Amino acid sequence: MRRLLFVFALLVAALVVPSSASAAYTLGVSDQQARVFSSPLFKPLKFKAARYITPYDVMDSPTHLAAARAWIAAAQAANQRILVSFERSHRPGRERRLPSVAEYRREITKFHQAFPQVREIGVWNEVNRCQARTGRVAGQPTCGKERRLASYYRAVRQVFRSPGTKIVALDVLDAQNVNRTTNTIRRFLRFARPRPTTLGFHNYSDTNRGSTTRTRRVLAAWRGNVWLTETGGLVKLGRSFPFSTSRAARALGCMFTLAKSNRRIQRLYVYQFNPAFSRNDDFDAGLINADGSKRPGYTVVQRKRARSCRR
Repeated sequence: MRRLLFVFALLVAALVVPSSASAAYTLGVSDQQARVFSSPLFKPLKFKAARYITPYDVMDSPTHLAAARAWIAAAQAANQRILVSFERSHRPGRERRLPSVAEYRREITKFHQAFPQVREIGVWNEVNRCQARTGRVAGQPTCGKERRLASYYRAVRQVFRSPGTKIVALDVLDAQNVNRTTNTIRRFLRFARPRPTTLGFHNYSDTNRGSTTRTRRVLAAWRGNVWLTETGGLVKLGRSFPFSTSRAARALGCMFTLAKSNRRIQRLYVYQFNPAFSRNDDFDAGLINADGSKRPGYTVVQRKRARSCRR
């Protein structure tokens, strides 16, 4: 009888003690359009956090500054925790230029003075998405610049000192070959002092290829907290992912499984709510159509419906 009672007690304990698979995370959205917050379909998704990407020199660009002001005001009105991630300049002729540490600090100081209410900051967006030397400007001028990125991280710590400030020290994209991503993480950690606590990670490849390998590899390389600052179901991306809302919905189910896979994953930002601006755009991960109707992925997110990542 005692042995049976002991076994029963173990079974009860196993049910009560939470596992990594039941880890809680904050659900958010990453979308560049302020109108996302006024959509009647936004509130039912119960997002608690929102992420915006802006040039590090946004204060010197009236157009980008106006867009940032509108987005931040709309996110505040929707009671969202606001995360702002900096990235390359969008000003003509400066897109491929990596700023000095002094210039970066000067620009983010101006941002902080203009928006003291923003207390969650991403140092630099998708640092390992490299730029081509010619052609259309895409990606970031930060590839292989982990020492400079560590200096930017220290600058953010010096400028954003308000109580409750959270810093995403490094923000990386997984890509098909995750070795490059983990190498970026390890090189950054050699230079980053004090030891950073939060990594931003975009695990599109795992989410949309029905895999868990890249996410596990990144979690092993970064022993602190991880925010999935961008992830989602690709409705369309080049030739690899032709237009399909049903495939994107399946990927969103895998996304929730990945988010629950480790208790160190504290945030999940779905990219994106709105669709591409036009059918001809190369990238589309929207939860709704251009006419405002729901795509299948919308229901997956509303119900937080996890599914196996195996195809």
